[in-house]
Amino acid sequence: MAGMVVGVPREIGGLEPGASPTLPEIVLDALGDRDIPVLGNVEFGHAGPNLPLPLGIRVGLDARRRTLSLLEPAVAPHTTA
Repeated sequence: MAGMVVGVPREIGGLEPGASPTLPEIVLDALGDRDIPVLGNVEFGHAGPNLPLPLGIRVGLDARRRTLSLLEPAVAPHTTA
């Protein structure tokens, strides 16, 4: 894993404001000693509003600038045989 994108938690028991552990603490615990960029509070996932994110393509992730860029087309052109 070269980077991680974390969605906005919605209606997840135990992640209310002031709860412990916090979502950042949970993510850092799951990452262990990996030193990778993490971009959080991104509007994607199972609860809307959200952005569709394609699977299986290369992306560029810059956590400092808070950007996620698709480096490949998300769909291929339709061809007829």
